This record gives sequence, C-alpha cells and structure tokens, in this order.
Amino acid sequence: MRITRYWDPAAKAARYGVIEGDRVREIAGLPYNGIKTTRTVHALDALQMLAACEPTKIVAGGANYHGHLKEVGLPVPETPVFFLKPPSALIGPGQAVVYPPESKRLEYEGELAVVVKKPMHRTPPGEVLDCLLGYTCVNDVTARDIQVIGGNLLHLCESKSFDTFCPMGPWIETELDAHALDLVLTVNDVVRQKTNTSDMIFPVEDMVSYFSHVMTLLPGDLILTGTPQGIGQMQVGDHVEVTIEGIGTLRHTIAAGAR
Repeated sequence: MRITRYWDPAAKAARYGVIEGDRVREIAGLPYNGIKTTRTVHALDALQMLAACEPTKIVAGGANYHGHLKEVGLPVPETPVFFLKPPSALIGPGQAVVYPPESKRLEYEGELAVVVKKPMHRTPPGEVLDCLLGYTCVNDVTARDIQVIGGNLLHLCESKSFDTFCPMGPWIETELDAHALDLVLTVNDVVRQKTNTSDMIFPVEDMVSYFSHVMTLLPGDLILTGTPQGIGQMQVGDHVEVTIEGIGTLRHTIAAGAR
C-alpha cells in the first residue's frame, strides 16, 4: 500500500490518502491506527503532494554504509550514530530545496527512511518492524562548508537544519523488505550515488531499536538510515532524483534563497 499526504483545496486542509493507480482515496483521520478510507477520490495528478508524514522529530542515522565510511575515511562505529533535523526542514515531492545564502557548498545525501506507526520506547529489534508504518525516499541535504567549520563536526546539526533540507517522498510504501534494495541518486540525470541497502552497517531494526532506547519515538516520526558513498555538490537549478527499489522516485529542484 502507498500512503500519501496532500492538500485538499475544497476542505482547505491537508489529508492523508491511499494511492490507487492514478487516483487517491482519502483516509479518514490519521494512518497510524489502521487505514480507514472514505468514498472521496481525487485524481493523483491534480493534487499538490505534501510531505507524507508530520513528525515530532526527524532522527537521522549517520555513518551507516561501509562504502561511505571508506569514502570519507571514518572507522566503523560500534553503535548507531545519529543527529536530529527539525520538522521545519521537511518538504514534499516536487518542491524546491532552497539554497541558503549562508552556504557556498550544498550537498546531497540520498537515503532510505522509515516512518513510525506505534510509540516505541526501548523496543527490541525483533519488534521494530511491527511498529513501522512504512518506507520512503529522502535527501538529507547538507551545507557541507558549514558542517566542517573549524575542522570538526560541531556544526553538524546546523549544516543539516535549514528549512527545506529534508525532501521526502514520493509516498510511504507499507509493504517492503528493506534489507536489499537498490538506491540511486541522480543530479540532472547523471548518476551520483548507487548502492544497495545490504551495504548498511546497522539494518533498520537494529538502528531504530537503538534510537528507541535513547528517546521515545512517536507515530509520524521520520527515521533516516544514512547515506551511501558518492556524496557531492548541488547547484541552483539542479534537478535531483532519489530512487529506491520498491518505493519509487523522489524528485526535487534547487532554488536560490533570498539574501
């Protein structure tokens, strides 16, 4: 099942829906306590698609692909590592990432992400999958020059927290085995990142379980699982796509920010 969130112009409100071919059937309420659809149906191409969840927090795993660690010369961590991105960074498919004037080097990080369905507190790995709503594509946009100010990572959260720095989509896929999925990121149709989720150091269950031992994860929270090798620069006007096998393609552009 593919779950989306969209703007309903008639109701002047955001709604959740289930994608049925070229149509979207409205979900009554939120999708976290069972999917109950209504009789209301919209044409998919007539809707403004929004970010498919409304998280209380975005927990971003890092250093989680063997290839990426080799690329940047970092050792394999003994436990999952993470940082937080603010919910205000989230945008939906087709929207533009705004290049902030504070940065001169904006970079992409294509990632698999998961959306939480049930509250999780100290949840063991074997129970994690039952607590997830599904999977989606994300670009963990990073102002790399800000991240490395002073030659350290003290500005890591700042570099990843600007508004629009977390495009997600195109929807949430609920039925998926995430252990061996092809992931490809392109910039202007040129492949920049290409990997398989089997290269992850900590699989989804272990990573999310670890995070739940640090903080309570709530329905709608978005968990990023790290980026593979091939990170690089984006420019104003670029068209970026993140495609994950079994999910689909997230598309967005890069726009200049006001100075």
